[in-house]
Amino acid sequence: MIKSLATVLLSSLMLCWTQQVNAGWYEATGQAPIEKGNLNAARHAAIEDALQRASLFAGARLQSEQQVIQGILQHSQITLSSAAELKQVQLLSESHSQHQVTVTLRAHIIAEASNCRNDLRNPLHLSTIHLEARRDAIYGQLFQLGEHSTRQLNRHLRDFAPGLLLSPEVQQLQPQQLTIEVADALFGQGQQFIVLASITDLSLGQKLSKFWQSEAFERFFALELWLYDTFERRFRFQQEYRTASHWTESRPSPASHSMAFWQLPYGQKIDQVLKAAALDIQQQLQCQPLLTQIRQVRQQQIQLGLGAVHGLKVGDKVKLIQVQRDQHDSRIRRLVHSPIELTITETTADGAWAASASQQLLNHIQVGDIVSLAAN
Repeated sequence: MIKSLATVLLSSLMLCWTQQVNAGWYEATGQAPIEKGNLNAARHAAIEDALQRASLFAGARLQSEQQVIQGILQHSQITLSSAAELKQVQLLSESHSQHQVTVTLRAHIIAEASNCRNDLRNPLHLSTIHLEARRDAIYGQLFQLGEHSTRQLNRHLRDFAPGLLLSPEVQQLQPQQLTIEVADALFGQGQQFIVLASITDLSLGQKLSKFWQSEAFERFFALELWLYDTFERRFRFQQEYRTASHWTESRPSPASHSMAFWQLPYGQKIDQVLKAAALDIQQQLQCQPLLTQIRQVRQQQIQLGLGAVHGLKVGDKVKLIQVQRDQHDSRIRRLVHSPIELTITETTADGAWAASASQQLLNHIQVGDIVSLAAN
């Protein structure tokens, strides 16, 4: 049964103040900016934000539909997929600041049984967001917005994608830098998935204020995002996100590292984009198998580049993929799935050993071949 959270929110929100919490109840906090004094719209958006978080805690798979009008992100509607159902909502608290509404709620969610293992964590390499629109960053001195947006995206990924093992990167990567050689090197280091992003627009639009008011303008924000798979050597996902809000020029604006900036209507709109990006990344990578190169071969045993921090346990079954490279061009490879199934016999934090149940020799397996651990 598919139910829109927005539909439930608007038509059948039930406010219950009981303190009893039964199985299937999840508590979460959501926030949303107050745009043009519309408190009611901000309240609904904050409740929907909290419902997103509660649904992820419940293990419900989400589908996100973003409404874009003239290139501007207006609304993100979240739908529970398949048999997931939102039964009831308890609004626990609501508070307002000058620019923001914050709500805390409990939601009774019945989620469909997942075929994915929820204890596996796939490595995700987060490159620092590139600030391409440097000319427009002079308004508000937002020259470090790329770095600070990366931190915000990191936080949202930890909220919305607990199945990922994040490794933030202080250096920037650009899509054109991801050659086959770079992809292979990153995969060899244990980084299969790479997130790259670029801020492409920070421009001011039309003036919104009257002559007796403080100068305020419409201000735009655009983010181009790529998700790269180093094993498959291709971009799995690419999306442009756009939004806008008002921007006051007459007073000094807070620096982009500060909470004051992210509580501005413009900062909150950027944060909504980063939340949408985190959800999209989570949806792209959920249920993906863990892949890693073999580090060492010892007759009946092999050493893997995955360990306990990735969710591996003694007794897990893994499959072998042999890599055959062209003699004349090592970038050309052929992947051969081996019928041999191995069992994890020992784990460390970032490594593991595996052996075949029959103790057969693994001399035909080489360092650089690949091990796969299915997520379902």
